[in-house]
Amino acid sequence: MLKLHFKDNRQPAFWVTEKLYCIGSANDNQLVIPDPSVDALHAKLFVEDNKYVLKDNNSTSGCFINGQRVTQKEILPGDIVRFGNAELIVLDPRKLHDDEPLQAAPWRLVSDSSWLPGKTFIIMPEKSVIIGRTEKCDITIPGTHLSRRHTELRIQGSTLLVKDLGSSNGTFLNDRQITEATAQNGDRLRLDVYTFRLVAPDVDGHKTRIRASIDTISKPVERKQTSSEPKRWKTRPTSPGNRTEPTYEESSSRYWKWVLIGVAVVVLAMIAIKLLW
Repeated sequence: MLKLHFKDNRQPAFWVTEKLYCIGSANDNQLVIPDPSVDALHAKLFVEDNKYVLKDNNSTSGCFINGQRVTQKEILPGDIVRFGNAELIVLDPRKLHDDEPLQAAPWRLVSDSSWLPGKTFIIMPEKSVIIGRTEKCDITIPGTHLSRRHTELRIQGSTLLVKDLGSSNGTFLNDRQITEATAQNGDRLRLDVYTFRLVAPDVDGHKTRIRASIDTISKPVERKQTSSEPKRWKTRPTSPGNRTEPTYEESSSRYWKWVLIGVAVVVLAMIAIKLLW
């Protein structure tokens, strides 16, 4: 069972108790959102394999989960779902009390590695969360690569504090090994071979945080001017591509030089024969 809470409190919270819901601005939907930015039949929410799946109905303004437009995707506690201008927080009512403020949606730790595909962990603000391989940890990952108590996560205002607990293989935030650091929405946490994406409870779909990268800085390419002078090789040319071809005048001069040498050799040979006779 899930509970959908409107962020701006425009309507009462909506309880998801059935296997199929139609969502839109028309009055015949199970969840009616009377907003001009919401289509008559905007989307459908249904249960499949014990998962709550949101499916867009080719709507004009689209369906968004945590700021990302989706066609069909599972929703989880802590997600921010947007239909047009209406934003709703997905809550698990089993983890909330009646007097608890509904605005305090949890952080989420979403696995994006092949070791824990699609696994999501909820980080509630009441206490710190310990990650490790023993069952005494709040989040237990029984992997030999993790220490017994590997990393601690604690919510501090709008950020998340990540602290390494003296682990053997280290804690990495955005591929940088840390002892203690502050994480924000979209940062990546790596515990040896396990990688996670940190998702803040209040994701603004209109803002995207872009990290500066050296690869994104484009520099003009300087092209060398082609020289008309023949290349002068520091080493002896060994291939036709490294040789400078002689001109026509040079070839002709060399030809007549060898002809004269040949004539002189013949004349000298004839003189020598006459002297011997």
